[in-house]
Amino acid sequence: MIKAIAVNAANNVAGHFGKAPEFAVYDAQGQLVERMTNSGSKAVGCKHKKQLQRRFGELGVQEIVLGSIGQRSLARLLSAGFVVSQVAARTPVGDVLAGTAHTLNLTEAEQGRPCKREKGDCGCGCGTKKAAAPKVGMMMNTMTRLSGLSGIKLK
Repeated sequence: MIKAIAVNAANNVAGHFGKAPEFAVYDAQGQLVERMTNSGSKAVGCKHKKQLQRRFGELGVQEIVLGSIGQRSLARLLSAGFVVSQVAARTPVGDVLAGTAHTLNLTEAEQGRPCKREKGDCGCGCGTKKAAAPKVGMMMNTMTRLSGLSGIKLK
């Protein structure tokens, strides 16, 4: 089975899928096929996760090994047919390849970390805050000015 492992600079399993600096892709015999730099780890936006998924498909990856992942990303990977396995962050890649690392197969999106999007963050880790909804009073004042009825007082 071809595996993509989210790795950190020390070649251990990275703590989070979207923020992993690299992905190491190994064939069924444990030979390194490719190392992919994760452009999303530098906070360039939300598209990088879809690009990773597409590249995994091109390489024939069947299993993705990671430390943790958000619910939305996990749902996307599972629906694409990938086997997603979770191990403890900083587990040596050698232990994963040897089969000695304790692995949990993630089969439902709810097993991922709750997404930050509901808390106001973009959700991709880039740090962008979603714009707050305008207050009702501000909207009414703007609508009144636009309609030319600025002399009418609103309660």
